[in-house]
This record gives sequence, structure tokens and C-alpha cells, in this order.
Amino acid sequence: MKNAYQGQRSSSRGRRRRGGGGLVAILPMLIVCLGVVSVLLLTGVLGGSEKSAAPKDPGRQTDPAQPTDPVKPTDPVTPTDPVTPTDPVEPGGYTRIEINGDQEQYPAVYRIGDSGFEMYTYVDSTAGKYASAVNAAGEKLTGVNVYAVIVPLSSGITLPDDLLGKDIFGDQKKAEEKIVAMLGDKVTAVPLYDALMSHRGEYIYYRTDHHWTALGAYYGYRALCQAQGITPHALTDYRTEEFPGFLGSFYKDSNKNEQMGANPDTVVVYRPVTTTAQLVFTDRKGQETPWRIIYDVSDWDSGMKYNTFIGGDNPFTVINNPEVEDDSVCVVIKESFGNAMVPYLVDHYHTVYVLDYRYWSGDLQTFVREKGAQDVVFINNLSAIRNSSLMGDLQLMVG
Repeated sequence: MKNAYQGQRSSSRGRRRRGGGGLVAILPMLIVCLGVVSVLLLTGVLGGSEKSAAPKDPGRQTDPAQPTDPVKPTDPVTPTDPVTPTDPVEPGGYTRIEINGDQEQYPAVYRIGDSGFEMYTYVDSTAGKYASAVNAAGEKLTGVNVYAVIVPLSSGITLPDDLLGKDIFGDQKKAEEKIVAMLGDKVTAVPLYDALMSHRGEYIYYRTDHHWTALGAYYGYRALCQAQGITPHALTDYRTEEFPGFLGSFYKDSNKNEQMGANPDTVVVYRPVTTTAQLVFTDRKGQETPWRIIYDVSDWDSGMKYNTFIGGDNPFTVINNPEVEDDSVCVVIKESFGNAMVPYLVDHYHTVYVLDYRYWSGDLQTFVREKGAQDVVFINNLSAIRNSSLMGDLQLMVG
């Protein structure tokens, strides 16, 4: 296994211990008082927490409704000020996140104020299925570069620090390490935990939905570029646009919590640098539809706005970019997290094929050979990797 990214783990989260020195002339009564104060302070610092039951349904993969509007001409997008990446607060450390708001656990989501987090438990058997499928692709596709992009959940990155280690939030760093260790030497692993932790203070995950934002996906794209040895575009290269009013899966799973409803997400998009690339998707009924790589969802339902990326979840999508004049071909195998990352890849290939393994039926090896692909990129989030049914579908695709 080739590990393409080596991040630095923080060692700055532990509390520093305070030491004290004695004074020569101290009255006995003062010593007693100081002892009492110390006990009170210690009692205030230590707090109990109730254990909550782990979620019964491992693996969230909800599918939003598919778009039905035909492609319509749109006015040119006016560039706006891009988000500027920030450095960690401390050298070699990560931004600290505090608890902000009341807490409530629902069957499928844990809410803190107006933010939701998916509960997570690592499942070794399904991680083995994932690794087996990706390794099989690496073995069968000789001469093809196979990459495994492993995406953590918001509950592993932007969860407040005081809740890290809570029994319903498994250690996603350790989960990532176990999965990477299972990958063979024909696969280049692109683990994203450290890359995303370095930007955890930024808007890289939605609060009302389980997906990462386009900014989070950008950092994933940048890590993939590092693995491939190519230069990623800077954020300032992209034209941006905002679609406010997004209320996603966490909002639904929290019984439409009022705090979330009062503060919906904004879907910020980064349009590809190319302006001539063309996308056509094939839906689950087998119908081909020309579409836009980034679609204007301003007027769409509040729960549908993540479908701005590549038309949502379809079995098969092809994107041709005439501005790349070579024969470069990339095949992306993904679930819905991959949707936000694909637009960045468009600028680097003449053709990008996108296969959603949950719906596409075919043999991956035959497809890759027929299309002459040089690169195959698996993009999977940790929740999908712990879902036995989904990993069975992935194995079936690889054969």
C-alpha cells in the first residue's frame, strides 16, 4: 500500500498540569483555605456524562430526489471573493472547537445547537470488504493508477473537542489507519483525516446535512493531486456562487429542529475553470440527460440543494472537457460524497466517467479497458465503508 498523504497529528489537546511552590511564612489557616479552594476547583473541572446507546443503523446513505429540469441557459456567474484557507491556530496543532448549544440524541443524528453529527462505529468486517474490492481493482487493472480517497465524517473532524471519545463517536483517525493498513501496494491511499483536521475551523461540513461542503471537497481534491503528482488549482482560480437556504438530512432526522431551521446552510460552489466542458448523465431509468456540472439550485426545495453537484446521484455520468487536448481519462467510483469533488477533476482530464456503485451495473475491469482510462479514483466516506450492503455492491462491481 502506498500512503499518499502523511499528516501531522496534534499533541496539543492535552491539558497542561499546573505546579505550585510553597512560601516560607504561611499561616496554617491559609493552607486549609487553599486546600478547600483546590477541591472546589477540581470538582468544577470534572464532570460526569451519561453513556448513550450506539445507533442501530450503521451507515447513512440517503438519496435526495433526482433533478428533472432540463438544462437552461444561465447568465454568466460573477466571481465573488473566495474562501481563504486558514492555518492551524498553533503550529502542528488543530483549531479547538467548543460546545455551543444544547445537546440531543435522535435515532440517526446527534444535535448540538444548530449542528448535527452522525454517530459512528468502526466495523472491521465491512472495512475488509472495502479493502478487498479496492485491492482487487488494483490487481486486475494493471498499468492503471488506482487511488482510494477515504473521507471522514463531520463527527470525526468538526465535533467539539469535549465530545471526542464519547462512546457514540468512534475514533475516525484510528478507523482510517486500519483501513489504509488493509490496502495493498497496487493502491495509492489518500487518507484525509489530517488534511481536513488542519482546516476544521473552516466551513468544510454542513451543519444540517451529513455531506462535506465544496470547500471540504477542495481539500480532498488537493490531497489527491499531491498523490498524483499534479498541481491543483488555487481557490482563487474558480468562480464562486452561493445557494442559501439548505436544510439537509440532519434537519430531517432531528424532526426538523427549530434551531437548525432558523439557521440553514449555504451551499457555496466553485465552478470548474473550464467553461466548455459538457456533462451527460444516465438516470436509473436509463434515460440520458445533458446537464450542468454545477447547476443553479437557487429556487430548488431546501432539501435538494446538494444536487447542485453533477446532477446528484446517477448510475452513470460522463463529462468531456475539450480544453484538455490529450487522451486523458479518469474513472471515479463514488457515492454521494464524491459529487462535490468531481467538479475539481474536470479541469485535469479530457474525459471523466463517474460510476455510482450503488446503482451502476457492469464490470469495472471491462469498462476501464474499453475507455482507455489511466486513473481510477475510489471516493468513499467512512459511513459507507461500514455499511455491509454497500460494500457488497462495491465488491460486485469490481468482480
